[in-house]
Amino acid sequence: MQSSINRHGLAPDPDELIAEGDPPFADAAEQTAREKADESLNALQHEVRLLNARIGALREDAEAALKAKATSVDASAHVQLGEYPWLKLIAAIGATFIAARLVRRLPLGAMLAGFAGRFSEARPR
Repeated sequence: MQSSINRHGLAPDPDELIAEGDPPFADAAEQTAREKADESLNALQHEVRLLNARIGALREDAEAALKAKATSVDASAHVQLGEYPWLKLIAAIGATFIAARLVRRLPLGAMLAGFAGRFSEARPR
């Protein structure tokens, strides 16, 4: 423990004593284990609250980024496909589905016969 007079002949600042770990008063009691545990618990609870706040902020940022991306994709679709882009995409998918059904119903021999003439023409002589 420090003496009551410092080297300059002045009384020490109580904050210096507290910073060094000495009690501010000579008759101040040491902390009990229960008080230390309570302080530790309070510090941990404070950190948990801070972490929850940070997680909440990250969630809000992620939601904002997703909304911005969705808006960007929608605007891009309007630029590429004009008005009603999703309707045009649905029509294209439907047409592809119908064409695939029709191709499946064609006999395989007829398709190969049509391609056979092309293959013989393309073959070098």
